[in-house]
Amino acid sequence: MKTNRMLIVAAVAFSLTANAQVRLNDKNANAYDLGYGVEISDFFSTASATTVTGEELQQTSAANLAQALYGRFPGLTALSTGGFSGDEDKGASFNIRGYHTLNDKSILILVDGYERPINRLTVEEVESVTVLKDAAATALLGHEGINGAILVKTKRGAEGKTHVKAGYGHKFLFSPEFADMVNGYQYVTALNRARINDGLAPAYTEQELNLFKDGSDPYFYPNINWRNLTFKNKAEEDHAYLSVYGGTAKVKYYTHIDYTDARGALRDTKLTDYNAQLRQSKANIRTNLDFNLSKTTLMSVNLFGMFQETKRPSDLGADDAVYAIYSLPASAFPLMTTTGVWGGNETFGDANPIAKIQESGFYKTHQRQLWVDAKLTQSLDFLLKGLNLFVSAGYANSSIYAENMHKAHEYGYERYTGAIGDISHVALTTFGNKETNLTFSNWNAGQWWKAKSSIGLHYKQSFFGDDHFSATAIYTNSGSSADGRGNTIYRRNIMGVFHYDFLNRYIADLVLAGNGSNRTYPTKWAFSPTLSLGWIYANDHEHLLNYGKLRASAGIQHTDYMPTYGMWLPTWDASHGYVIIGNDYSATWGASLGSFPTTDFSQETSTNFNLGTDLRLANALDLSFDAFYQLRSHIMLSASNENSSVVGIQSSYNDVGKVKSYGFEVAAKYAKQIVRDLHLHIGANLSWARNEVTRYIGTPTYPLLDPVGHRVNEAWGLKSAGFFMNQDDVNTSHRQEYSVVTPGDIKYQDLNGDQVINAFDETSLDGPTGIPELNYAFNVGVEYKGLGLNAWFQGTGNYMKTLPSAIWGGMANNGNLSVDYFNNCWDVVGDKALYPRLTTLNSSNNNQASDVWIKPVHFLKMRNVEVYYKVPAKVLSKLSLTDAKVFVQGENLLSFDNVDAMDAEVLSTAYPMFKGVNIGVTLTF
Repeated sequence: MKTNRMLIVAAVAFSLTANAQVRLNDKNANAYDLGYGVEISDFFSTASATTVTGEELQQTSAANLAQALYGRFPGLTALSTGGFSGDEDKGASFNIRGYHTLNDKSILILVDGYERPINRLTVEEVESVTVLKDAAATALLGHEGINGAILVKTKRGAEGKTHVKAGYGHKFLFSPEFADMVNGYQYVTALNRARINDGLAPAYTEQELNLFKDGSDPYFYPNINWRNLTFKNKAEEDHAYLSVYGGTAKVKYYTHIDYTDARGALRDTKLTDYNAQLRQSKANIRTNLDFNLSKTTLMSVNLFGMFQETKRPSDLGADDAVYAIYSLPASAFPLMTTTGVWGGNETFGDANPIAKIQESGFYKTHQRQLWVDAKLTQSLDFLLKGLNLFVSAGYANSSIYAENMHKAHEYGYERYTGAIGDISHVALTTFGNKETNLTFSNWNAGQWWKAKSSIGLHYKQSFFGDDHFSATAIYTNSGSSADGRGNTIYRRNIMGVFHYDFLNRYIADLVLAGNGSNRTYPTKWAFSPTLSLGWIYANDHEHLLNYGKLRASAGIQHTDYMPTYGMWLPTWDASHGYVIIGNDYSATWGASLGSFPTTDFSQETSTNFNLGTDLRLANALDLSFDAFYQLRSHIMLSASNENSSVVGIQSSYNDVGKVKSYGFEVAAKYAKQIVRDLHLHIGANLSWARNEVTRYIGTPTYPLLDPVGHRVNEAWGLKSAGFFMNQDDVNTSHRQEYSVVTPGDIKYQDLNGDQVINAFDETSLDGPTGIPELNYAFNVGVEYKGLGLNAWFQGTGNYMKTLPSAIWGGMANNGNLSVDYFNNCWDVVGDKALYPRLTTLNSSNNNQASDVWIKPVHFLKMRNVEVYYKVPAKVLSKLSLTDAKVFVQGENLLSFDNVDAMDAEVLSTAYPMFKGVNIGVTLTF
């Protein structure tokens, strides 16, 4: 059933194992299964892929598998997006080799050969993770694999006695990185200055400024540190698991159950009848079984269930709480009035985060996921020696049930109606209604299902004794559905897979695939061939060069992504014309054809090339290098700019877009036993990827914004020329058409030379957004007599991010003011300013996308560090144990970046990343 076809270790990034006794992989033994009976040997691999074992990932304290992949793989960009671990679609984002298209950029994630999410999997239940990067690696994955894939293999039992493994860890989370906001006195002082800049009278007198400053009248002149009242400086997680595994010649089994309990950092959430703290309580249950039904019949069954409950305040999610502390000035209103009413007013409304935490009730979700898949393999040697039949099927579904126990609260403010400080003349203004009872409501908050089946024949043979030939024919049928219109998708694949190697030196792999999808009607099918070749030019354990292999692959792949549902139908404009109808002469809008159907197109196509080499030196050092080039054509683009509506109506979309992408990856891994009981390993990987739009529809109205020749994810905006220093500078500079400018406003460069600053001067800011072009990582590990240390660092470079307006938006529209903005604004530092003048008005000029707000970012983080001790074997034998380990693991303990105000990686108003220390123990019986 096995075939030495395709993939693996094209660019193996060096990584860490739990005991630091890292050895270079056995290239003949190291293999994995794509799920169709096509097993891949490292020795004969002709494709670009990287594998990391689950044991290596266990040196992290990640709450889920997705968060354990940072920096582990060359070619994989893994970044934190922030957010509380219990929230959906939070934690980590992934990309393989950069952006290749103007449309869907998502990658495929497979668990045991089936598309599944991994943000709820734990590291303990994982055997290995493989990143598939080139056409030869993803040729069997159909439309979904065009952007690359992550393949997760879960643990299985092995023949032998039953083992029981138990583990527990408690993680202390601390020091979340928030941007600092100005205090109440600083805010009102800046507000007065902003109003003077705007030609308005100051909002506060000197007496009132002093009251803000000295805090002597906090209910009327407050200075509230909303961050300290909303968040603690710590949070906690607990994780416990129990695994039972083993087997006989007939049945092998792996059963795993784990429980994760994560508590958030909201402050003062324990109330009389409920606790509104952010919380995730999750249990995973897994059983993987392998049966030898007969000497010629094998069967495997995988069962997985996930049960999760999350909780938060009814009116405030984790990200909402962060946004609230950034957007609410310290002087806005007190926490509560003197009468016990929650603070709030007409300007900021019901924005008090403490009121929402303590008096809005609570919101809960109950999520259930069920995964089941099975595979049957039957030897057909009685028909033809080396022939096997396999059949597999899998199904998964998920549902989120939401419960809301809500109550309203009263809020308001007090003001002096007489002299300042005269408490006998105070007016209270209130809003809302106080409710004492919780009101219950519930609904389905999201659901999806995925199903897939396959059948195939596999044949393997040796013709000359020193060669291997295999051929596989596969048919797959899959379907999926999620909430929303047009989200039910059916796909089919018909594939032939051929492998041949000769003399353990020459390798050839060929995949011929027909990929079909209902999304691309009427162009339902596409032909996707891939050819990959390999030459093993060294294979000698006695010399300096122990192993050397050259790999090359070329392939054509397609995606079934469509920008909208039902493109084969015309669109209609229902607000055209004016028609009088009926006896009462009522009026209604008429209808007109908006666009013709799009029916004559080709599926988006990837033409993919990869060249790589793998080396092993002195039986201690693995090196790998990959270079790639991809041309993406037939990208579907809106045809709205293709011709004027005066000429005629066009199709809604046209498949003319083109993008090229290219880059390289380098990885090194050194592992050696230095002396007896002393093991050392060091590793590093580096990836660089860039893309360029080569064809786009039409000529842009603004020539400098033409995307052709620039990145898919190019940063666009105006380029600044500093700030207007005085009125004479304003009068003698080019006119800026966005709004009236005054000293302290942003001054822009006239890039098109027409002596007017407007949209025609918007251009590339010479950097990519979204993901970095440069990714690198390095690690070190050492172990001596069971005492070990592992450390892993990840870094990024060459990308840009937009400063979030809630933090750097200034004071316009009653916005808050960050310390970074205040200390570096034009009013404070003049010609050394990073940001424009203070203003309470909405300045269209200053709000334009520009290099003032879109900044280059980079960071280097110690993602993980672990100190551990493995109990010696002679002690274990006395305790009836086969293995025992105690450990302390740290995450994100060190960070170096170019953004002083906050974390450069999570540069947003999302729930922040924490530093963490995890203390735990594992025992195996």
